[in-house]
Amino acid sequence: MILKNLTLNGVLSDITVENGKITAIAPADDKTPGESYDGMTVIPGLVDIHTHGCAGYDTMDAHFEEISSYLAQNGTTSFLPTTMTMDYESIRRVTAANRDVSGAQILGFHMEGPYIAAQYKGAQNGKFIKEPDLAEFKSLPDMKMVTIAPELAGSMEFIKECGAVVSLGHTAADYDTCIKAIDAGALCLTHTFNAMPGIHHRNPGPIGAAVQKNIYVQAITDGLHLHPSIVMLLYKAFGPQRMVIISDSMRATGLCDGTYEFGGQPIEVKNSVARTLDGAIAGSTSTLFTCMKQAIAFGVPFEDAVTMATRTPADLIGASNKGRIEVGADADLLILDEEMNLAHVMIGGVFIHQDNEQHKRYMEEKNVLREIASKFHVTGEFIAHEIINQGNINTTYRVDYRQEDGSVKSYILQRVNTYVFKNPVEIMKNIDLVTTHLRNKVRRLNKPALHFYHTEADNNNYYVQDEGAFWRLLNYISSVTFDTCDDLDTLRGAGEAFGEFQNQLSDFDASLLFTTIPDFHNTAKRLETFFAAVEEDICGRAAEIAEEIAFIKENRELASQLQQMLDEGKLPLRVTHNDTKTNNVLFDRQTFAPLTIIDLDTVMPGLPMHDFGDAVRFAASTAVEDEPDLSKVSLDLNKYRAFAQGFIGKIADALTTAEVKTMALGAITITIELAVRFLTDYLTGDKYFKTNYEGHNLVRARCQLALAKDMLSKRADMERIVCDVVGGI
Repeated sequence: MILKNLTLNGVLSDITVENGKITAIAPADDKTPGESYDGMTVIPGLVDIHTHGCAGYDTMDAHFEEISSYLAQNGTTSFLPTTMTMDYESIRRVTAANRDVSGAQILGFHMEGPYIAAQYKGAQNGKFIKEPDLAEFKSLPDMKMVTIAPELAGSMEFIKECGAVVSLGHTAADYDTCIKAIDAGALCLTHTFNAMPGIHHRNPGPIGAAVQKNIYVQAITDGLHLHPSIVMLLYKAFGPQRMVIISDSMRATGLCDGTYEFGGQPIEVKNSVARTLDGAIAGSTSTLFTCMKQAIAFGVPFEDAVTMATRTPADLIGASNKGRIEVGADADLLILDEEMNLAHVMIGGVFIHQDNEQHKRYMEEKNVLREIASKFHVTGEFIAHEIINQGNINTTYRVDYRQEDGSVKSYILQRVNTYVFKNPVEIMKNIDLVTTHLRNKVRRLNKPALHFYHTEADNNNYYVQDEGAFWRLLNYISSVTFDTCDDLDTLRGAGEAFGEFQNQLSDFDASLLFTTIPDFHNTAKRLETFFAAVEEDICGRAAEIAEEIAFIKENRELASQLQQMLDEGKLPLRVTHNDTKTNNVLFDRQTFAPLTIIDLDTVMPGLPMHDFGDAVRFAASTAVEDEPDLSKVSLDLNKYRAFAQGFIGKIADALTTAEVKTMALGAITITIELAVRFLTDYLTGDKYFKTNYEGHNLVRARCQLALAKDMLSKRADMERIVCDVVGGI
């Protein structure tokens, strides 16, 4: 793509864009093919390193699509979402949010507080102010900038070690303290003159220190935060390479006057000026493009004002491909008309339009989810949603509602896959029975419990759309999950969670539950199906798995033993989870203590040995379940012991002697059973399991059989570990 006849730095130029990059800049040539922009000027896309939100959305909402779209339409092509002085979990939630947005691109985050001075908190929430916490800050991903008051205890070490751009702000620090902070590595002042002491001829304060050390200074040039003469003072003192124009915009930007929430506090916007109830200015309602044009109106030359809103902020945060028009840079461009108003916006080589397809899909999805969620008993105002990509069966979203006090309450909204789960109503009845039984027991332990909300109309714990889509809504529990567990304490915790789940349901009549998937762990029937597939051999693949067939025949009786004992009444049916992977355990984000079990769709009558076995098959293996190099596949007895300590330690008192004695057999059985299922699918044309390549099911099966062989060689050790765990209780 060639953009022709654009005025660039006063020169008529042609700009070539390929694969999101600027690949050539040349003097305008009428012979060159391309789209002509006669009479128009091109500047880099604006980079806003200090913005709290716009269009009714705030960074603390932890959803960025609406913010991104609005910023892009108003000339900002990349930005740092800026957090407020809030609790750690709220800030962490922001940094964990989805950044796949259609408009302005997220370059990282700016944390403005809570490491600030109460005396100069401005619109920040004073109840969350605290001293710098280096470990806490480093646990937050992709923090590009942090605002800090350097007079706080521990601030100098923090500045040296935090690894982000440190900006001094919301501070009462004197000149000498600021000089020390700059010498320690601080590079910037946050919204200069605002929320800090001014300049006195005997006490120059933070601004005097910034002049002395020639660091960067942020400035809100909206005409409210700084008098035009002060804008020019900063410009003349620091120049376009050190002065950064910021918007400091908040959620009311782009909206009308009214009452809004900002950092957990009510904000009144009157005549486009945002203030707290005690009169402090609370951010701005201006875009960065507006602030840049205001700076020009105050006397800053056009080219320098552009630099201060593009290249300079990009340089400050190390975004070397942003904020510039040069070969190799990202093709983030603004095309201005003859009055220097926005005409076109390009981000990553693509022109942004209000009917942007990604944004359009997002908004359509948002409207659908808002309508579905409204069928349930929810509180607050729907603000946004985010898809959760964990899980391979159901479609899961987090939906957020802003409450009256400004806080955000989250729910999980799921569309159940009715192709896999043919009887979703019965599944929800199972879930209702189990969660009701668990709720009182869990509360006594002061742990969170899953709660499925009921509909307003018919009081069901599910909602069925006209076209048959099956939905449910449950509480969101802030937590962390692990796809794999190399840490033995965490693995032990996962075992405790699944063991406690079964123990709490040990007095529940399993016969009351609907069987979600008939014969799910009936290994004898799985084997019958497998050998029938071998006999039929519709794909002509049986000959290549002769060794595998022989091993399964040799161990058929062993693998069927648990089902035989169940049929003979030697083992009782219990409530089992039937999908005991570690990522179905929610852990506390800070202590990593297990909180609760999720994904209850497969809860039904079964054997605890199967739950135990499936967990260790997955978690205690030394390889992933489709590892082609079988020399890497074995059972890690240390991991096995850790999970057994957790699982059996929680349920041993409720188990019969027969159950304890067959616990290790459960691991062997379930591993052979899964191998048989993979092989059956392979023999019948790979129709059940999703495969990534030809022969994938065969690779999976051989991996599981290698693990089963290793388990058989270690069976005595496995049984001894179980006995040791039971004996130690």
